[in-house]
Amino acid sequence: MSESAGRSRFQPVIDRTHCPYARASTWPVSEPAHDELPVEDHLERALPRFRQALRLVAAGEADGFVLDLPARLGADVATLRASSLTVLTWFAGRSTSPSHVTMADLEDPAWWFPFDGHRLFTVAFGPCFGPDHTRYAFEAEGFFLLFQHESAFSRRHPEGIPMQVRDRIRHAFEEAGRPYRYDMGVVPVLRPGDDER
Repeated sequence: MSESAGRSRFQPVIDRTHCPYARASTWPVSEPAHDELPVEDHLERALPRFRQALRLVAAGEADGFVLDLPARLGADVATLRASSLTVLTWFAGRSTSPSHVTMADLEDPAWWFPFDGHRLFTVAFGPCFGPDHTRYAFEAEGFFLLFQHESAFSRRHPEGIPMQVRDRIRHAFEEAGRPYRYDMGVVPVLRPGDDER
């Protein structure tokens, strides 16, 4: 499910994140991105792996899926937003229950991506986010969409994530100089004059 060498391009994020859930989770990853391929080709190649990852989640053997795409798709915040909408719209149209995705959905921190009857907490990582940003990718080379299945949370905390755990995560991000953005959805809201680096 991951690169043949056993280490995906997303691994620096998993290794260095301040989120204990991400470090302790199992993340099947799509094939590594190739800059020369159109986005649709990447998505066609990734779709079977995405569905296989969801089968692994159902069996308790994975927590979600990471989609690896070319870094150019996340080169700046506006491009990352447009790329995320393109990708999620493409997948939503191929779900067993197709749905419509809007930019307002992607900006909503409470939104979960529906796919094949699953609900997935989805976040975008790209080179546009600098070292002081919550979504900093630790110089991982690519644009990544992480799909974390809702069961990854409920298996660990059936009654919901306790506030002390949330506070500990928030504190770890703040101590590292990249305060956690609970107000951000899949992508940040882009406002005139904002600097999201």
